Amino acid sequence: MVIDLRQNGGGDYHQGLRYLVDPIRDHSALNRKGHLFVLIGVNTFSAAMSNATQFRAHTEAILVGEPIGETPNSYPEAREMHLPNSQLVVRYSTKYDQFLESGENIVRPDQEVITSWDDHRAGRDPVLDWALSYGRSRPAGRPSN
Repeated sequence: MVIDLRQNGGGDYHQGLRYLVDPIRDHSALNRKGHLFVLIGVNTFSAAMSNATQFRAHTEAILVGEPIGETPNSYPEAREMHLPNSQLVVRYSTKYDQFLESGENIVRPDQEVITSWDDHRAGRDPVLDWALSYGRSRPAGRPSN
């Protein structure tokens, strides 16, 4: 199974855990190394970033692609207000979210695969190609990094 989060700007991360991650975690035929791939990249944000970290923490998924374009531990819940006299808009955060317990504050793939401009122009998707060819080119359960 391949789940592509590369162009996913987010949504409700609680729903993703309940309706996406947990059911796959509990499905023994899918939740095995070499049978579950999550594609990530620089345009994976918000709830999609959260879902990628949840797949890593709760399943045997192999994350493939490029590092996610958002820091997992941050102040994402923005609000704004207008100052009464100047009418300037002030944006502020109301909550700190922590999706990684330790280490660097970035979500890196288990297998980094970079898509070049030439790949885009030619209609190639090396990230998806890597995931689809995984079982044919390596022993199950072993990313090449």
